[in-house]
Amino acid sequence: MGKKRITKKQLKEDAFVSSAFEAGHYVQQNLTRIIIGIVGTIALIGLVYLFINYRLERAEAASLALFQAQALYMNGQYSLAGTDFEKLAEDYSGTPEAEKAIFFAGDSYYNAGEYDQAVKWFEQCRDVLSSEDPLMVNCLAGLAATHEQLKNLDQTIEFYRQALEVASYDYQKIEIMRDYSHVLSLAGKNAEALELINRIIVDYPDNPRTGEIIELKAEMLAKATAAIEGN
Repeated sequence: MGKKRITKKQLKEDAFVSSAFEAGHYVQQNLTRIIIGIVGTIALIGLVYLFINYRLERAEAASLALFQAQALYMNGQYSLAGTDFEKLAEDYSGTPEAEKAIFFAGDSYYNAGEYDQAVKWFEQCRDVLSSEDPLMVNCLAGLAATHEQLKNLDQTIEFYRQALEVASYDYQKIEIMRDYSHVLSLAGKNAEALELINRIIVDYPDNPRTGEIIELKAEMLAKATAAIEGN
């Protein structure tokens, strides 16, 4: 009697049965590992969800704290605003709101007349922000203005110089050069002060404050003349 021929269908069925058996055998042998892997994946997904949710909640809380501190600032309660900005910068370190709060803490203390605190926070602002950050020019100008109040003219001149280097907009450059020239005049550097004033007049002829700048130039010339005659 001849051998019964195995059909392709039977071969496919046998292969399927073998594969199913092997898979079942693998699952049976590695069941604990599989369960641990599934549980670990679920736990990881849960942790990612919790982390994202925490970040969102923290960002929302930081935004609310910034809004509340800015409300005090806008109402002229600068000392209280400075305290709130300071707390925000410490509690929400690493957030964009915290970086803004560092600058506004310095600005608040400056407006409150607390110049030592203003210097501390403006310096921190300078150290934390990148040179491309739009707030950097404000930090440097804030340091210059604060040192002027403290009668530290050399530091004032240096920080105005740095602020002018990073200023991007014409209105910023005009404001900085005007204040910079004023401090140079106070320090007896009249030639440098007049040079800056002339730069404003020549480079920004359409500036709405040109009239004021020309008057400032006249005052500087009169001061320089008086100084020469006094000698």
